[in-house]
Amino acid sequence: MVVHLLLFIIGIALLWLCSELVVRNIPVIARRLGVNELTVTILGVSVFSSLPELSVSAISAYNGNAEIALGNIVGSNFVTLTLVTAICALIAPINMRQEIRDRESSWMILSTVVILLLALDMELSRIDGLILIGLYVPYVISVLRDMRAGGHDEPHAAIKTPLWRALVIEGAAIAGVVFGAKFSLDHGQALAQHLGMPDLLLGAILFAFGTSLPEMAIAVSATFRKKAEISMGEIYSSNIFTAMGILGVCCLIRPLAIADARVINIDITFLILAGIIVQIFITTRAKLNRIEAVIILLLYGYFVATHVWTNIVPWTF
Repeated sequence: MVVHLLLFIIGIALLWLCSELVVRNIPVIARRLGVNELTVTILGVSVFSSLPELSVSAISAYNGNAEIALGNIVGSNFVTLTLVTAICALIAPINMRQEIRDRESSWMILSTVVILLLALDMELSRIDGLILIGLYVPYVISVLRDMRAGGHDEPHAAIKTPLWRALVIEGAAIAGVVFGAKFSLDHGQALAQHLGMPDLLLGAILFAFGTSLPEMAIAVSATFRKKAEISMGEIYSSNIFTAMGILGVCCLIRPLAIADARVINIDITFLILAGIIVQIFITTRAKLNRIEAVIILLLYGYFVATHVWTNIVPWTF
């Protein structure tokens, strides 16, 4: 068991390190190709920072482990929305930009509500996957439209890294993310079997926290640089991609049968509740302060405690 625990931690660490390398390399490639860097930051970073969730959930879906796939997707979004957001606000109160309040936050709540409606029949089919991916397209269009209306990027210092080297690094980092996901998934499941831990708890708590490390690293780093409001937009955009893009892909790989009602009664319900609470906080004063951060942090603690409790006491909420 100790060996599986150490190898699981190594796999998660590999996920984090390679994801960080992927995200940091995106602006280099964008500038070399002459692509609008702001667009790449909001859309590209949100997608590539979600590679751990994509890798773990896609492999789990392919193997028929719907509980891990769904638990990881919903749990990861819950971690970034509550734990990561709260940590950033505790470091420094966050002034939320209006486009984040009006667009990202609303789309994030909408994406979770859509998942809830599609999951009420206890299955997410390939048609449901197409619906989710189809709904992601209008969001991307709205981001691109607003960025064109917002003007051009500010000038940046010249990048000395050759394009071929940046592409090689990016490819190797992405491969490392996939390998780390498979490695941590195998040893995480073995560890869960030793502990008698259900797949849903493994996905919603352990994998959700581990695969959220790239978003956490980006957000905390941006907060210390006094750019937390931009980072929050990236986190919300990442959650939207995870809910619609990643879950949609997983459904296309293999329909996800929901055998455990706690996915709906706890995971998705808590995520919707957290989205509404955060939306209220940032709408009332356009700012997330430390007291509100503590409330959000307590909600995350209650989510974890509920999961642990319902997997120890044999009843369904």
